[in-house]
Amino acid sequence: MSRLVHLTCGILLAACWFNTATDACAQGISSGGAKKNNSQDPEKPKLDLELDVLIQTGPSYRIKAQEWGRAFQDVGYTPQFRQPKPGEATRIENVEIDGKRSVRVVCGMSVDGSLSVRDRKFTIADGKELKAFLDEVSQFGAGGPPEKDAKWGMTDEQLQDLLRLLSDPITTEISLESPLVTIESIGLPEGVRMKFKESARESALGRRPKSAPESLNLMGYSKGTAIAIVLAQYGLGFRPEYVAAKNYEIEIDLGGESNNLWPAGWKAQESTSVIFPAYMKAIPVDVEEAEVAALLKVISDRLKVPFYRASHVLASEGKDLEVLTYTRKSDKVSPSKLLTAIGDKLQLGFDVRVDESGKIFVWATTAEESAAFRSRFAHIRQKY
Repeated sequence: MSRLVHLTCGILLAACWFNTATDACAQGISSGGAKKNNSQDPEKPKLDLELDVLIQTGPSYRIKAQEWGRAFQDVGYTPQFRQPKPGEATRIENVEIDGKRSVRVVCGMSVDGSLSVRDRKFTIADGKELKAFLDEVSQFGAGGPPEKDAKWGMTDEQLQDLLRLLSDPITTEISLESPLVTIESIGLPEGVRMKFKESARESALGRRPKSAPESLNLMGYSKGTAIAIVLAQYGLGFRPEYVAAKNYEIEIDLGGESNNLWPAGWKAQESTSVIFPAYMKAIPVDVEEAEVAALLKVISDRLKVPFYRASHVLASEGKDLEVLTYTRKSDKVSPSKLLTAIGDKLQLGFDVRVDESGKIFVWATTAEESAAFRSRFAHIRQKY
């Protein structure tokens, strides 16, 4: 039988809970208004694309401009060739005027006749690659496909607006039924609608996996993080999409944070030592063949901060926290270093995160998913 011996901590953090009323969603729609799900995901409509090519005054540039004009015509785009304004740089930017959205691509021509924008470079011979690039930009905007962009194609202002919308707190314990029913019980904020990627529809209507808990106590935590935590129990997540001012869609899809889905919490604006000092303070530890789940519960109880886990991805990787054990001889170590050591040994990841309102929790997942979070989302700061 495993045993857990002595874990003490002198600092207790008081949890701060919020209360508000939850919304209710009708099936397949959000509280923001009715919207039916089609049997197949419609192709995202293209944006108007404004294409400028910055050139110098030399004759070689004019000759190359003629060649590029024909090349662009062959791929279905018409550029404007012009001299750059003082200080003007190449760029891709979203433009919205009177509610009409478009995207502007400003390329620069080099002396060798090649075109460059961001980290992309094209020659006259790259017609196929150029068309694919422009088609992608005109379809998804400056951010590119949501699957690739940590801001899902949104501007900083749009992302911050969505973060505010999703910061409403949860007020009741959440029972895990099907993902659809569970999210409906949480309720989406006004202006946020839900849809499903066709590949995720069956899972969204399915039952709770055996690896998932029957319920989650997420009271006080914001809806955005709560929905991400809930969906992670099913091997699902969501990507947001800007529709119009104060209107967004969240698309439920298969995968986790390595698939660029909305993360289960965010990196805090301040360092962990400032917002969570007890996590960094050394405490006496003596652990012998302790189940990781039991160890996490002891740390959570002592620090008064909850631990949540990505149960589906952990189970799919054979990382059962109720079975995995850890041993450490009598020592004095901080919870942070202790969990880092456990993660290194068992290929697990433990992150201190905050929800959209800045409320702290610790997230347990696989080492790969934790690394994906740090790579994609650690630089994003929400203004709570």
